[in-house]
Amino acid sequence: MLDALKTLFENDVVSEEVRNEIQEAWDAKIKENRQQVTAELREEFAQKYEHDKSTMVEAIDKLVSERLAEEIAEFAEDRKQLAEARAKYAVAQRENAEKLKGFVMEQLTKEVSELHEDQKAMAENFGKLEEFVVEALAKEIAEFHEDKKRFS
Repeated sequence: MLDALKTLFENDVVSEEVRNEIQEAWDAKIKENRQQVTAELREEFAQKYEHDKSTMVEAIDKLVSERLAEEIAEFAEDRKQLAEARAKYAVAQRENAEKLKGFVMEQLTKEVSELHEDQKAMAENFGKLEEFVVEALAKEIAEFHEDKKRFS
């Protein structure tokens, strides 16, 4: 059709005024078509943008939800392990306290029995010393008594 119009314009079949009207109508139609195509493209791009945006939001939401669930699970596991560790620590503390108590009692029993043995040994030694002193004193008194008899 463009070729047919060109031929009409070149052969001066139509007047200048009609030519201008056709040209204006042609330009108006081209402008209208451009605007329509631009509007359609904008609408298409807007729809694509909204679709892509919703897809990205869903993907990000899913990613965040998954990561958050993982972190919460890990945190819960850590808390559980901490509670178990605290319980084990408390049990170990009780066991160690019992062991320490047993050790202290055992050592104290040994020390007290050693003290009793030392007291018995001291009592025996004191008895021997007393016996020795009494015998030595008795000898000295007897010697003194004999010396007194001899010199008197």
